[in-house]
Amino acid sequence: MIKKYLKENYRVTNYELAQIEFLFKTVFSELSKMVIMGILFHRYLGLYLFALCVMLYLRTSTGGLHFYTYPGCLAGSIAYLGSAVVLLPRLVLPSYLQSAALLVCMLVCYRVGPVVSRYRPEPSPEKWRHCRNITCAGIFIYALASYIIPNNRYIIVGFWIIILHSLQLPAAKIRKKGEQGK
Repeated sequence: MIKKYLKENYRVTNYELAQIEFLFKTVFSELSKMVIMGILFHRYLGLYLFALCVMLYLRTSTGGLHFYTYPGCLAGSIAYLGSAVVLLPRLVLPSYLQSAALLVCMLVCYRVGPVVSRYRPEPSPEKWRHCRNITCAGIFIYALASYIIPNNRYIIVGFWIIILHSLQLPAAKIRKKGEQGK
């Protein structure tokens, strides 16, 4: 019914309809996963939302592992965010170690990222540089914040998100090379 309306009134092509449908499915999928995880992490809601923001910043600029199914993505996201919000903050590192680890993360993200989904085109060299610079600038600013505000629960959660993101990027790159080799 909606497709017919769009075709008749706005002269939308079948390809454009497929793109619109993909957009709505993607938005619904991502929002539903965020709500499910929000329910699961309701006791840590503020920390979860903060972690989600840091994760989205990193994922939009450098990509990462993709699971390609809703259940796989949901399970991976729960493990990723659950580790960063609930488990890893129990391990608080001294600020000098956090700063050193964030420096290593900057190097990893710059060297490895971005790693895009197989359904997206590879970025142009300019976009590639832009994404790397945005990521490294964000991590650098985060390192300064973690030095200025040590032992803050939110800063610690964001630190672990950056660590986990930096660890999964090389795995994503290796996996993508394996997929391309097939």
